[in-house]
Amino acid sequence: MDWFGGLKVLSLESRRSEEMATLIEKYGGQAMVAPSMREQKLDLTQPLAAFERDLRAGTVNALACMTGVGTRLFLRELAARDPALLELLKGVPLIARGSKPLQALKEFGLTGENVPRPHTWQEVMESLANRLERGQHAVILEYGEATPAAMMRELGYVGIRVTSVPVYRCAFPLDTTPLAQAVRDVVLGGPDVLLLSSGTQILHFLKYAEKMGLLDETRAALNRLVLVSIGPACSEAAADLGLRIDLEANPHKMGILVRTAAEHAPGIIAERTLRKTG
Repeated sequence: MDWFGGLKVLSLESRRSEEMATLIEKYGGQAMVAPSMREQKLDLTQPLAAFERDLRAGTVNALACMTGVGTRLFLRELAARDPALLELLKGVPLIARGSKPLQALKEFGLTGENVPRPHTWQEVMESLANRLERGQHAVILEYGEATPAAMMRELGYVGIRVTSVPVYRCAFPLDTTPLAQAVRDVVLGGPDVLLLSSGTQILHFLKYAEKMGLLDETRAALNRLVLVSIGPACSEAAADLGLRIDLEANPHKMGILVRTAAEHAPGIIAERTLRKTG
């Protein structure tokens, strides 16, 4: 199999950008990697104080852990504040959105309950709504972006009190040169395929395009590319931004993301070309 067969493949991966470039090239693609974000830790002094107060009072009825990064940061600072707080957390239902927050909980000696696939905020919301009674209190550890308004609204409808804790935010990279070049390349028709390993990546890409005054052109150009998502949560985020996802990795891992794109993207491009010329 020729896999990508020389197609230009854009990835917005940040933390594992070198690994992503290697995978793309392994499958015969021309790698174009532009880091789209960095994790910016926030000051947790006040949220931790409020959480400790509620935890000691027994008014935290569930803790929803949305990402591994956020869960790890939060628990590290909670333990530094008072190790006994981790013991108190053992009496609180801990809801994990997938394997990464579940693993982070285990690192601190805690046991979490993984929500059903596809591990989106909707499964977390349903788990909280099914578990908690009216008037009870859920704390949600945010994941780079604010907790979805729909999630807050639906939990409010069933009478659950929600505290959303912003542990970190996703900011633009310190060096935005590659990201700016990627926006220009997309507008000029350079890449053939776009790989997305998180919903925040495409959100930041469009935000930066807007900053450059190229949002409309970028949106139009993205319709030409084959867009490949790492999983349902990422696909959902892209759909919320009005973008069409052509392929979705299953299982939801980076290697499978690249392999899925390499296996199917050339055929999708060929079909589109045939429709245009036929």
